[in-house]
Amino acid sequence: MNSAGLLLLLGSAFVHVVTHIALKRSRDRTAFVWWMLLFSGVLFAPVLVFAWQPVPWIGWALLIGSAVFEAGYFYAIAKAYHGADLSIVYPLARGAGPALLLVWSILLLREPLTWGGALGVLTIVAGLYVVNLPHLGGWKEPLRSLRRAPSRWALGAGVCISFYTLIDKIGIGYVEPLLYTYLALWWSVVMLTPFTLREVGWSGLRAEWGFSKGWTVLAGFTSLSAYAMVLFAMARGTPASYAGAIREFSVVLGAAYGVLVLKENSGAMRLLGAALVAVGIATIGLLG
Repeated sequence: MNSAGLLLLLGSAFVHVVTHIALKRSRDRTAFVWWMLLFSGVLFAPVLVFAWQPVPWIGWALLIGSAVFEAGYFYAIAKAYHGADLSIVYPLARGAGPALLLVWSILLLREPLTWGGALGVLTIVAGLYVVNLPHLGGWKEPLRSLRRAPSRWALGAGVCISFYTLIDKIGIGYVEPLLYTYLALWWSVVMLTPFTLREVGWSGLRAEWGFSKGWTVLAGFTSLSAYAMVLFAMARGTPASYAGAIREFSVVLGAAYGVLVLKENSGAMRLLGAALVAVGIATIGLLG
């Protein structure tokens, strides 16, 4: 793959991990996500002026379909962070995505896949599995963790990632990437609002704003800008399966932050898994 696409995806990873650090430190994740998306819409409103173009009906259909899965992702990830560590939820959610996306891209988009690219994606998936190991001999523990609700929500978030990335790879062929991302964002806000109000109400939203304030604004900026970088990389010809895998370098950063800063448990295995993710990314960059 080309170096410009690789740099865009690695940049996206650095930006995206900030969003999850902010989300993890919030009190009410459901309310935080709503504020985050709202501020994304406000901060990037100039997109409507500088990037506007007529959107064909198929473009609207694709971006609304993508918004369904994006809303599902944000709802699921907020649920997953209730009672689970950053270094468990983040790798599981972000790791299921590229594994599934690889399958969808080959079967539905007919994307070509080199042996180096396939090896890189599989190495990333292996690293994400190791991240969830409590110790070297606990190979069944990540599967057992699926008995717990946070892990299942995280896995559901990963499924949503794979579907909206697949749809977006097609959608940016009809709509300019930044405008596409922005319009899909507002549809996600519309879809999430009734669920948010049902769970936390206006009082919950006010309480979370009082606690998080600037963090919601920061997360709003990083969440949209990170994914816009991914779409630009795909628009430049990066296969969706590679884009979905390489952006998971953010897992390395998330695991390191969880272990080194938040002092979460099983640090050695989580850092080892993160290193495997980095090796997988390098393999795609060099051989994919």
